Amino acid sequence: MTQTDTAQHTLTASPMPVRAAEQGRRPLSDQAVTALAAAYRVTRAELLAAQRRSFGQPEEPGQEPSADGARVARKLESLRTEAYGGSAPSDAHLAAEGNRKAGSEVLTEAVVRALRAGEVAEPAREALDALALAFDVPPVYFRQDDPEVDSLILSTRAVRNKFTVMVARGAGQDLPGEPWDELRAFIGETMREILAAEEHGRPA
Repeated sequence: MTQTDTAQHTLTASPMPVRAAEQGRRPLSDQAVTALAAAYRVTRAELLAAQRRSFGQPEEPGQEPSADGARVARKLESLRTEAYGGSAPSDAHLAAEGNRKAGSEVLTEAVVRALRAGEVAEPAREALDALALAFDVPPVYFRQDDPEVDSLILSTRAVRNKFTVMVARGAGQDLPGEPWDELRAFIGETMREILAAEEHGRPA
């Protein structure tokens, strides 16, 4: 990818933000870091580490993401880009939703941000389960690394998001009652089957 190509990902008129970061003159914005990490297929932590090298900053122990931390960060980035079209809920919102649904205070805005950056060496199971609840995905999403399982969950979540947007915009008003009810039932049953399969320890 050339510097010129990066403009479409950072949504800027020119590649100057990337050029300035690579030359160690001005760091990327948080939004640009997230967008470019997805475009380069790396974690935010890996991209930020590269940026630090451009600024001549020495690496510090613990800055590089662990294997588990990098996996969780990658999965969160996949949710952001594939299920939410690049605009996921804020870290604060996810922490609040996860805690509310889990019934206990296991997440904070800082913890969610650190998980997204791959900075947590050994993510706690309770935190990942609460995060799964916040995203409305089954906990198995964070517990395994099977591409087919991930694809199924992400695809289903994306459909659910689109359906929610349709309802909010009143798009279903153009459909007769019976087909609209069938569509809602189909999407609802699909999600219930996935969640039920995970809860019983069976493949979805």
